[in-house]
Amino acid sequence: MTKPIVERIREIIVKRNVSCLLFTDPSNIFYISRFKGFEEVALIVPKDGIPKLYVPKLEYERALEESKNAEVHVYEEGFEKIIRKALEECKCNKVGLPYYKVSYWLISALSKNSGNVEFVDISKDIMSTRSVKTFEEINAIKEAIKITETGFAIALESLKEGIKELELAAKIEYTFKTNGSPEVAFPSIVASGANSALPHAIASTKPIRKGEPIVVDIGAKYEGYCGDLTRTLSLGSISDKLKDIFYAVLEAQKEAIKNIKPGIKASEIDSTARKVLKEYGYEKYFIHSLGHGIGVDVHEFPRLSSKSDEILKPGMVVTVEPGVYIKRLGGVRIEDDVLITESGSTVLSTYPRDLIV
Repeated sequence: MTKPIVERIREIIVKRNVSCLLFTDPSNIFYISRFKGFEEVALIVPKDGIPKLYVPKLEYERALEESKNAEVHVYEEGFEKIIRKALEECKCNKVGLPYYKVSYWLISALSKNSGNVEFVDISKDIMSTRSVKTFEEINAIKEAIKITETGFAIALESLKEGIKELELAAKIEYTFKTNGSPEVAFPSIVASGANSALPHAIASTKPIRKGEPIVVDIGAKYEGYCGDLTRTLSLGSISDKLKDIFYAVLEAQKEAIKNIKPGIKASEIDSTARKVLKEYGYEKYFIHSLGHGIGVDVHEFPRLSSKSDEILKPGMVVTVEPGVYIKRLGGVRIEDDVLITESGSTVLSTYPRDLIV
């Protein structure tokens, strides 16, 4: 059984031999305290005792309501000053700080003005801890996925020649909200025709036409956790070349998912998908990694990439999203969210993966 989050976070203190941990970014603060801050909020996790959350006056009442695992303190002085004061009060002389989530300015200011306090980068430690989800986190992700799937249903219902990519994206995001998702995991991607060859295309005013691929990559959030799914649609029949690409991508995804299990290297799953695409002659058009972890952030550890040295563990939730992108012709991507279990894996998303026409 997965340990409670605060208990798991404290294991980093012991492992890295630090006095306390300091977090100043919204996602790690939410992960630990369940308070969704925006800026100039700090959380200190001491070796013993309850974590302390420092918020400006305008966030105080909301922090009292939302925070589950922290003692809330309000401050009126400058942000850097309150952090230095709080570290002194907590007797923290060696502080673990996730550099990947902290501005260079803040690290420099704290290092310069905090006397004999030593700062240690715990980026890999916190990313590794967050990669394995608790039962409650997995349930929130499952609900986010369910809401995300309603977006595909409304996309199909609304799809007609001439509708703009932005219009379709707006309908999808409106559906998320009406189904209980207060925010998107990332800006919705609706990319048609030549735009579909851009993996991170921005939905535009381009009208959708018959016979072109439409990549729809969307994600709702539920209770702070992300879903992330992609389907490739078309309005009417697409060319034989694009159909061949579609079935190559689908086969690559199926083979990759089939091989996901605990104990295997993340890079091996990426390699499995690339081998399939190589057989079809499309490997050079697969220009990104196979997938990534999801959770509070839409991109988390582990990374399913050729360069990854991470080992898959039960409780991780990853995306599997092979894609082929050919300039001027278009692109195809299929993405699902997969939970790694004790014995293998389970695909959490249920929306049909076949070519949707």
